[in-house]
Parts: sequence; structure tokens; C-alpha cells
Amino acid sequence: MAKGKKIKRSFKLILSIILLIIIGISCYFIYDKILNKTTVSSEVEKLMQENNISDDNYSKTLEYVLLNNIYNENYLEEYKDIEFRDQGNFANVLTTFLPKGYSGSEINYIFNLSDTNIEKLENIDYIDISNYYEYKNFDVSKIDRYNDYYEDNNYNYEDVVTYVNINLDLPVYTDTLEVDDPNSILVLVNKYNYLPKGYEPDDLAYLDGYYGNNVPVRGIIKEPFLELQKAAAEEAGIDFMPTTAYRGYSFQATLYNNYVASDGVAAADTYSARPGYSEHQTGLAIDLKNTALGDGIRLTDEDYEWLSNNAYRWGFIIRFPEDKTDITGYQFENWHIRYVGMDAAKIIYENDLTLEEYIDMHVTEY
Repeated sequence: MAKGKKIKRSFKLILSIILLIIIGISCYFIYDKILNKTTVSSEVEKLMQENNISDDNYSKTLEYVLLNNIYNENYLEEYKDIEFRDQGNFANVLTTFLPKGYSGSEINYIFNLSDTNIEKLENIDYIDISNYYEYKNFDVSKIDRYNDYYEDNNYNYEDVVTYVNINLDLPVYTDTLEVDDPNSILVLVNKYNYLPKGYEPDDLAYLDGYYGNNVPVRGIIKEPFLELQKAAAEEAGIDFMPTTAYRGYSFQATLYNNYVASDGVAAADTYSARPGYSEHQTGLAIDLKNTALGDGIRLTDEDYEWLSNNAYRWGFIIRFPEDKTDITGYQFENWHIRYVGMDAAKIIYENDLTLEEYIDMHVTEY
């Protein structure tokens, strides 16, 4: 009998606990609803009533469009999905892109775009930007190229944006552009960008060369190179000497034409730049050789390992890395370094980028 009473008391206790839990949860939700209830001004309430809008449809964006007299009943459901933003272009984005067929969530994407991209988007019909809006180097004007390149290649959308931006979807040496500032230490000279006719740096300095010659370089890179050269000797016992650096248009034309005569255009283009398209003409690139090696070898794997892991300390990068030939358009050259400055070199090294990728992702504004 005592055992039965004990079980009964336990059962009642369990029921009481369950009841208390249920009451607690109910109170929480009631309290939360009261606490978080949005206070709607009488003016907004009146406007909602006049437009037959129920309380369930209230949002900060709805309040904004009502108060600013840009409410459109066709977009009532979309307003709930649009995050209100206290910024100058808020009304313009709503009134421009909702009529074009963009949903509320897509409007939120648009607010992540630059002003330049928003202006481009205003001038075209609806396009789906959901795969690209989050990338800061996304360019609205290239979206058809992005989509085509994505369909033709096994790349993710982030890489597609970068690769199309640096023109990898286009044939080389066609529709090329003249660089804006050939004197910039970040000037990009490749198979899509060429130097002005007759360009020559006006600050050439000279380094002692491997062949006993004076090797011309931009004056800005002389001291950084000498520091790199000294550190290589002290830290790794490597005596790096430049074989060539600045090469003028005529020099490059002779070199390239000799390669074409020997190996043909297609092969020559994989390891030699056409005249006007060589970054050697900028005076910012240097070809190196370990003086301890015979004439047939420039650097050993050990030499390259030290160079590739340390060149950034003085503002240099490996310009044509082994695993980036599809981006640079050139065969791997373990001896070819390029000066880009300390900040850029560090970012390029730490993120395993090419100069093309760095400029697109960190310099160009879209």
C-alpha cells in the first residue's frame, strides 16, 4: 500500500513539473512577443489602414515606403523580405529594381554591390546575380561572360569571376589594351596588356650582371634587390646574380623573332613575350642565376625554395609560378622575379596569388 502511494506521489510530481514547464514556455513566448513588439506610429497605422494592410505585413521597409509615398501594393510581400537600410540610395534601389522583377531577397543582394555596379544594373533588364553578388570583384557588365565561362569550365563561381576579369576567357593578343600608367610598380603587362610605343623607364640604374655586364633596372628596385642578394648569400649561401632585367622593345623583338624562327609562334608564345608585351620592358623584372652552377642551369630546386619563400620580404614575387601557368600564360620560370612593393608582395605570397589575381582582387575597383 505504501508503495502504491509512493508511486502516486511521484506521478503527481512529474505532472506538476511538466505543467510548470508548459506554463514557463508559454509565459516566455507571451513576454517575448510583448517585449519585442514593434511600436508603430499612429501615422503609419493610419497609412496601413488606408491601404488595407494587415499588421502581419508590417516591416521597417514597409514603414519607409509608406512614409515616403513610394508604396506599391504589388510589392507588399517583397517589402517584408527587404532589409531596411538607412542609406541615400534606398528609395532609388526599391523603385528601380522591384519593377524590373527582382525579388525582395535579390534587392538585398543589390545593396551589396558597388555604386558603379548598381548603375550598370539600372541600365539593363533583369538578370540573375545570385551566384556573383557576394564577390567584391564582380562586374555586372561581364555577367554573360561569367555564365559562359562557368558552363565551359570546372571552376567555382569565385574563380570564374576572377578569371574572366583577367580575360582568360578571351584569346591572347586580341582586343588588347594599352596600360594606363607604365611607370606604376604594379603595372600589369601580359598577353592582354601592352606598353605604350617606345616606352622606356626614365630612372634606370644598374646592377652588376652575371656575364660581367651592367644590367639596367628601375632605380626603385636596385636597393631592394641588393638586400635580397645579400640575404640569400648570408642565409642560404646562394650567390644570385642578374642575367637580364630591363629589355627595350627592339631587344625583345629580336629575341622573340629568334624563338619563333626556331620553335614556331605557338611554342614561342609559351615562354617568350611579344615585343611591347614583355614586363622586362618595365625594368621591374629580373632574371637570376646562381653563379655556382654551370651555364645550363639557372637555379636548383633548393635555390628556388629559398627564393620563393623569401623574395616577398624585399617586395619581389615569383612572376611565373609552376602551378599558375594557366593564369600567367607562360611556362614556369623559377628564375624570373618581379618587383611589386612590400605590401603587395606580402599579400601575393601569403595568398598564393599571381600578379593578375592580386590586381583584380585587391586593386581594381568594380
